[in-house]
Amino acid sequence: MYENNPDVSMNQVSKDLGINRGTLRYWIDQFGTGKKTTPVAVEKPDVDPTVEKEIRRLRKENARLREERDILVKAAKYFAEETNW
Repeated sequence: MYENNPDVSMNQVSKDLGINRGTLRYWIDQFGTGKKTTPVAVEKPDVDPTVEKEIRRLRKENARLREERDILVKAAKYFAEETNW
């Protein structure tokens, strides 16, 4: 976050003030000092290795299925054009 509190995110400040995040961003750009604080590191929650492995497998399968779908959509368009004489 900007200015003087590294422990507070821009989302939290905008929520506390009841304003849109974009409004806060505009105010900081227009009226802030331009000082930045070092962002607070967000710890990644510990995830079971078997869960991570399953997620990787599912993402790979998802990519393969999307590719197959795209190929079938292109083939359907091609054959639909062929039948329009």
